[in-house]
Amino acid sequence: MLRSRPVPPLLALPLLVLGCATSRPFDRSTEPGGKPLPPTTAGSVILTGEALSADPGRTVLDVIRRAMPQLRVSGSSQYTRCPVLELRGKDSVAGSSNPDVYVDGTRTVDTCPLVTLQAMEARRIEVYPLGITPRPGYPSSSHGLILIFVQRADSSRSN
Repeated sequence: MLRSRPVPPLLALPLLVLGCATSRPFDRSTEPGGKPLPPTTAGSVILTGEALSADPGRTVLDVIRRAMPQLRVSGSSQYTRCPVLELRGKDSVAGSSNPDVYVDGTRTVDTCPLVTLQAMEARRIEVYPLGITPRPGYPSSSHGLILIFVQRADSSRSN
């Protein structure tokens, strides 16, 4: 009858580490199918330049909807007439599922700036469906974050 002896724990760890070693770092440029992940797959969408100024009649919401077809807009709130949005799905608890909207660092009380601001007035729009941004100063939000940075009259001047 064959009998196996257990490997002492101190020897098992180096064997495990050596078994996982590789001579080259993992090349992520080939995932998936040799193409980089699109912005919506990675989670966040950042809109600037041509995407914002292509059509003067579009609102911020129009531009976001074009970039993120998964965004659900279900009419408007009965009290404020602002659009009701779902970036992540409906909340199971009664209340709003709207993402938090910030314009130039100031949190808005509703989603109305998305339809009152023209896209060409914005310098940059950032949408974070998971509600977490790498930018400092913005708390996370369980329903997502939309950050709007407006063009300034003096932004074209060089100092």
